[in-house]
Amino acid sequence: MEVLIYEDYNEMSKQSADMVIKVVNEKPGALLCIAAGNTPTGTLRYLVEEEKHGKVDFSNCKFVGLDEWVGMDRDDEGSCQHYLYSEFFNPLTIKQENIYFFDAKAEDLVEECKTIDTFLEEHGPIDVCILGLGMNGHLGLNEPGTPFNLKSHIVDLDNTTKTVGQKYFNETTELSQGITLGCQHFLNAQLVMLQVNGTKKSEVIKKLMEKEISTELPGTVLKQHANSLLLLDKEAASKL
Repeated sequence: MEVLIYEDYNEMSKQSADMVIKVVNEKPGALLCIAAGNTPTGTLRYLVEEEKHGKVDFSNCKFVGLDEWVGMDRDDEGSCQHYLYSEFFNPLTIKQENIYFFDAKAEDLVEECKTIDTFLEEHGPIDVCILGLGMNGHLGLNEPGTPFNLKSHIVDLDNTTKTVGQKYFNETTELSQGITLGCQHFLNAQLVMLQVNGTKKSEVIKKLMEKEISTELPGTVLKQHANSLLLLDKEAASKL
C-alpha cells in the first residue's frame, strides 16, 4: 500500500480526481465503485467539473454500489445512494442502466448479494474503487471481525458505525444492518484508493500503519493489495 500525503483536503481531492480521470480516459467503459460519505465529496465535485470542461467522459462507465443501510434506497436522505445521486450521478446525468446498486429494501437480501456478485463476475473486476476508512477501521461496511474472503454480504453494524452514521441524517435514525461489497471484491480490484482526511482520523491511521494485517482493523487488508493507495491530508497523517 503506497502512502501519499497531501497538503490539505482540497489537494488530496484534486489529485484523486486526476487519477480517476487517467483511468477512465484510458478505459472509457471502466467499472467504478465510489464510497458515500464526506471524504469523497471533494473528488466527486472535481470530477463533475472536469467532465463539464471536456476533460473526461463518464457516459460509458459502469458504477457498482459499495454499500447501503438496510431498509433505505435513493429516496432516503442519508442513504449512500441518495448521496451519490445528488453529488455525482444526477449532475452528470449518468444513465440508470449503467448504475448497479444493492436494493437494501428487498425482501431477500441474500439474493441481492448474489445478484451483485454475479454482476461483478460478469463485468468485473472493479477498475477503480474509492474507499473511506471508518473510525473503527471498517471498509465499506466490513466491520471489525469480518473475514477478508467474503464477497457481498449482510452485516450487523458495529456500535461505532451506528453512532457515527447519525451525521448523515437530520434526525436520529435507527441503523442496525448494512449490505456491502466484501473485502474480496477490494482485493480483486485493479486500483483501490483509500481516502482519509482530518485530525479525527489521525489515530485510526496510526493504527492502520502500525498493525499487522488483521480482521480487527479491516483497513489493513489493503496492505496485501498489489495496487492500493492510501491518500491522506496532513491532518490525517499528523500522528505518523
